[in-house]
Amino acid sequence: MNPFLNPVFAARIAKRYLTDINRAWRASPRQLRRYQDRALRHTLRYAHRVPLYREKFREAGLRPGDITGIDDLHRIPLTTKADLIDAFPHRQVPPGYDREQAYVVGTSGSSGRPLNMFKDIEYITIEALAAVRQLKAYDMNWRKTRITNIGDFSVPGTTDEESLKKGLMGNLSPFFSFRNYQNLYTGEEARSLLAKMNSFRPELVIGYTSVLMGLAALKRRGQGPRVSPRVIISSGEVLDDYSRTYISDAFDAPVRNLYATTEGGSIAFECLDREFHVNSDFVHVEVLDKQEQPLPPGEFGTLVITRLYRGGTPIIRYTGLHDLAALTQRQAICGMHTPLLHNLEGRRKDAIVLPGGKIYPPATFPMPLAEAAARFHTLQIYRFQFVQRDIDDILVRVQLAPDSDERLAERLLAQIESNYRELAGREVSIQVEAVEGVETPEGAVSPPLVISHLDPRRIEEHLL
Repeated sequence: MNPFLNPVFAARIAKRYLTDINRAWRASPRQLRRYQDRALRHTLRYAHRVPLYREKFREAGLRPGDITGIDDLHRIPLTTKADLIDAFPHRQVPPGYDREQAYVVGTSGSSGRPLNMFKDIEYITIEALAAVRQLKAYDMNWRKTRITNIGDFSVPGTTDEESLKKGLMGNLSPFFSFRNYQNLYTGEEARSLLAKMNSFRPELVIGYTSVLMGLAALKRRGQGPRVSPRVIISSGEVLDDYSRTYISDAFDAPVRNLYATTEGGSIAFECLDREFHVNSDFVHVEVLDKQEQPLPPGEFGTLVITRLYRGGTPIIRYTGLHDLAALTQRQAICGMHTPLLHNLEGRRKDAIVLPGGKIYPPATFPMPLAEAAARFHTLQIYRFQFVQRDIDDILVRVQLAPDSDERLAERLLAQIESNYRELAGREVSIQVEAVEGVETPEGAVSPPLVISHLDPRRIEEHLL
């Protein structure tokens, strides 16, 4: 039976729809914190019935009532990705949970073993409300705005395929038309994607940074003349400043960052003012150092999340995203009162580590390349990639546009090399190489920004 035909379920979702979306604007920071405290208590009562978390509470000598709010959250032990993997399927959900009615979604395992977890339709619908909030921030409407979402559709077990396409859209399609949505597969050739988008004429485009870069390169050559979105959202990969500028210039549209994960849903997004808002009433965010202690605003560390709604597999103080981030105490001017990320720096495993322990997160390391491009007022760089061959040996691959000016390209590459030598120091070998294409490792859908051949333990020495 379609759960939206159940009047009790439908009423519960309708209430959340009317209250959750606008809370970011209507609630003050103090009211948001009080809501977080209540939501956390409800979540922990549910989590305490889950064997994985019941064991963690017992080992720590805790009962759900001992945690009265966010200020007590640090007392709960951290949950690792391995914890969730080992707990699947029986120890991830409460006894009696109807796993047959839930959707099993998973991560690809690019950071190690793949993770599977349960999401039920209420869980999925609440996740979607955060996306509706983001649309509202862009003055868009989920029922009217033409949206092209280039994601992991057609791939079994992914959030896009199972949660969004089958779960949410599948159950809501008897009640609402989704003709304003175009779901495309991220692995499709860029030329084909742009041709389909040209027919659809989206107002909003969502995709991986690398896919958007490929589309932008074609757009700059005159293809896709009717693809003129009002806003572009980059998600799933690092959005560095050069890529943001390149994509924005090609489509003449602002590019904004979305931080969404399988485990946490929509965690944070950039508003039109480029403030990075945490959906703190859906997900609480901590940033910890390698001693598992909170870091002050402005200092990057490992991002830890706690999901603040019940259902499916609970996510409590979860470290398995392996992302680097920093918080800020700055207040936004856009009207939303949610807390802000200072920056999202990318995957921990993709950090560049130099002699002496200097660390450059993947979102930061492209800055010397962007500075070189800005110096020559050029957007001839199509793609780039960093290969850390050793602690003191880095290869910078640069893919230039086919019609690049040869003399300018030579000066540009020399400037890039000079900038990185200045950044890394004399003890680090820097090689800048013009390539026809960057590397896509086996099993990857798109080329990564960083390929590191370092022993991961050398990176972990400096990070949580």
